[in-house]
Amino acid sequence: MKTRDFSGIRCNGRLPEPENLTVAADVRDLLGDYFDSTISLLEELERVTLEYESGTARNENAAAIKRILHKLKGEAGIIGLDDVHELCHEAESAFEELGENRRPDMLLRLKDWVYAAVQTLM
Repeated sequence: MKTRDFSGIRCNGRLPEPENLTVAADVRDLLGDYFDSTISLLEELERVTLEYESGTARNENAAAIKRILHKLKGEAGIIGLDDVHELCHEAESAFEELGENRRPDMLLRLKDWVYAAVQTLM
């Protein structure tokens, strides 16, 4: 399956529609655990991102954000959700490249996209 272009996450550009996400039939029985873990990670990402944006423990929150992005990417890759995997990969790189003031919007946009994609599969 060819992944779509997620480079828009870097510049508040257009992203593919999350509703078009598909998953292989042979992993459908694993999705329940994946959903639970992903929703929990997205909630944590939102909380930590808002703390990061407020300037609270910025270095510690940046490290937590990186761990969450990496875990979201890895779990999506294991399940075969190539689009979520690719978006998280782009976001990991963008987090390193963007200025501190642009990071929170990018992260919250990623959270919203992944949440919408997961809702499509539930």
